[in-house]
Amino acid sequence: MVDSMVNTVRAPREDVRVVAVVVTYNREHLLPGTLAGLASGRRRPDAVVLVDNASTDGTAAFLASLDYELPLDIVSLSVNTGGAGGFAVGIDRALERHQPDLVWVMDDDTEPGVDTLAEAVDAWLAYAPVRAQRPAVVASAVQWSDGRDHPMNTMRTRFMAGQERIERAAAVGARPIRSGSFVALLMDAQVIRQNGGLPWADFFIWNDDFEFSTRLIHHREGIAVPSSVAAHHTKTFGTTDAKPGPRFYNDVRNKLWVFTRCRTLSPLEKVLYGGSSARLWLSTLLKTDEKGVYVGYLARGVRDALSAPGTNESVLEGVYPLSFPSKRYSVPAPSLDPVTSTDFSLLMSVYAKDTPEFVQRALESNLLEQSMPPSELVLVCDGPLGAELEELVSSWQAKAAAGDCPPIVRVQLPVNAGLAAALNEGLEACSYELVARADADDISEPNRFEQLIPVLVRSNVALLGSAMTETGADGVSVERVRAAITDQAELLRVLPKRNPFYHPSVAFRKSAIERVGAYEFVPGAEDWWLWCRLADAGYALANIEQPLVRYRVGAGAYTRRGGVDAWKQDWAIQRRLYTGHTISKARWVQNMAVRSVYRFVPESARRAAFGLLSSPMLSSARKES
Repeated sequence: MVDSMVNTVRAPREDVRVVAVVVTYNREHLLPGTLAGLASGRRRPDAVVLVDNASTDGTAAFLASLDYELPLDIVSLSVNTGGAGGFAVGIDRALERHQPDLVWVMDDDTEPGVDTLAEAVDAWLAYAPVRAQRPAVVASAVQWSDGRDHPMNTMRTRFMAGQERIERAAAVGARPIRSGSFVALLMDAQVIRQNGGLPWADFFIWNDDFEFSTRLIHHREGIAVPSSVAAHHTKTFGTTDAKPGPRFYNDVRNKLWVFTRCRTLSPLEKVLYGGSSARLWLSTLLKTDEKGVYVGYLARGVRDALSAPGTNESVLEGVYPLSFPSKRYSVPAPSLDPVTSTDFSLLMSVYAKDTPEFVQRALESNLLEQSMPPSELVLVCDGPLGAELEELVSSWQAKAAAGDCPPIVRVQLPVNAGLAAALNEGLEACSYELVARADADDISEPNRFEQLIPVLVRSNVALLGSAMTETGADGVSVERVRAAITDQAELLRVLPKRNPFYHPSVAFRKSAIERVGAYEFVPGAEDWWLWCRLADAGYALANIEQPLVRYRVGAGAYTRRGGVDAWKQDWAIQRRLYTGHTISKARWVQNMAVRSVYRFVPESARRAAFGLLSSPMLSSARKES
C-alpha cells in the first residue's frame, strides 16, 4: 500500500489551465497588440498556440525575433487556410499538445484587456460547483477601436432562454447566448472533445465560429460576460453587410452549409437564423453599388452549398497533420501507449439515495473478494450522503488506513451533480491508465478483474466489457444472463441501435476516454454516448463472454422501463446520438419506432422482449453468423 494514497479526500479542482489560440495572416502591425494583451492580463493564459497562416508580410521575421514572456508554440503553415483552417489547426494543437481545461481563441486583430480572461474564467468557475454543469462557451463583450460595441460580434440573448437559465447566468453577471464569435471566445476543452473536436476547415472564412459555437452550446450553456471586454480592430465599423467584398460568397455558402449540412441548430433555430441571414443578404445587395458582382457572389455561394464541405484531413492535406481523431474529419485514432503493469483504479460513485447494504456488498465484492484487487478505489461522493452512508464510507476509509483493503481516494462533490459529472471528477482523480467501473449496488464476481485487466494490458482495446448476471434485489437469485456480443464487427453494427456494453461491467483506458471528452450527461445513456464517441474516434471496443457482474434488477424494474417518461428519455438519447453524428435521421426514426412499441406494450411483453434480446443463444447465433 502507498500511505500517501490512503484516505485521500479531494474536492473538485478549481485551478484551470487556459491555452490561448491566435490565428494570424498578414497583420504584423496588429499582432503585437494581441500578444501584448495576452501577456499583460490580470490572468494570463498558461500557453499560447500561434498559427501563422502563411503570412507574406513581415510576420515570420517578427515571430522569429520575438522574445515573449509566455510559453509560445508557433505553427507556421505553408498555405493560407483561412481563419477556419487556422483555428482547426490551432485547436487541434492545443488539445493534443497542451492539455487545456479551457481554450481561448482570437484573431490577430483582437486585443484582450487587463481583465478579459480573468472575468471570463471567474464567471465560468462561479457558474456551478462542478465542471459538467458549467458553460461550454463564455463570450466577451467586443468593442471596436473607438470603444463602441462592435455589431459584428454582439451576441444576442438566447431565444426562449427561460427564467431558470436567465437567472443562472445573471448570478455571475452574464446572460445566456446561443452562439459566439472567435473574438476572445473561451471554450471548455472537454466539451470541445465531446463534440467532434474541431471547426470545419473548408469554411475558410466566416461562420466557422457560428457553426462551432452553436455545436458546443447545443446541449450545454453559453454565456456572455459584459465585464470581460476585448477590442476588435476591424477596418470598418459594422456587421457582415458592411462592404464584405468576396467574403460575401463565403457568408452565403457557409451559412447554407450550417442550415442544411450541420446538426448544430434545431429546426426552429434554422428558420429564425435563416430568416435573419436572408435579411442581411438583402441588405448587403441593396447597399452595394456593385450589385451585379454581389449577385454573382450570392449565386456561387448557393451553388457551392449544394456540395458538402470537405473533410478537414482533405482540406489540410500536406499542410498540417491533424491529431484529434474523428471519422467525421477522416482522422483515425492513434495506437494506445503500451501498458506494462496490471495496476488499475476502480471508479465508483455513491449518492444519498443509494441503499447502504447494497453499497456495503458492492465494496466487499470489489475490494476484499477479488483474485486481482484494484490498486486503489476512487469513490466519488456525489453530494452529501446522509448519516448512515457517511458512517459506512468512513468505516471503509478506516479499513484502508489500517491496510485491510486497497487505498481509497474519496472525491467529495458539494452537491449532487449526477452520474456523468461524478464519474468525470472521479476519473480525473484516478492514478492509473487502466480504470474499471463498478456501480454502488452491484456485485463483482471474484475473478472479474483477473479476467478484464490482463486483456487490456496485452491488447490495443480501449474499452472492454463482459456479460452480466441479472439477479433479484437480494443479489443472489438469478433471473437471467445478459449475454455479451463478442464479435467486433457485430458490436459496431449494433452500437447505433442499442448499447451493447453493460456499464457496470466495463474497464477502459483512461487516456482514450479523456481524449474524446469523457462522460457527458445524456439521460440514462451517458455510457452509450461515450462508447459511440470512442468508436467514432476509431478505438477498438470489445466484450468477453463470461458474466462477471451480478446486476440487481429488483421490483419495479420493468415497470420503470415503460411509459411516457421512459419514452421521453429515449427521445433525448436519440437526439444526442443524431446531433453527435452517430446516427442518421432515418436511424433516429427507426430507433424511436422500435422503442415506442417497447415502452407502451404490457409489462409482461416488455420483460419477454428484453429477455430475448439478452438471450445467450441469440448472442451466440449472431456471433457465429
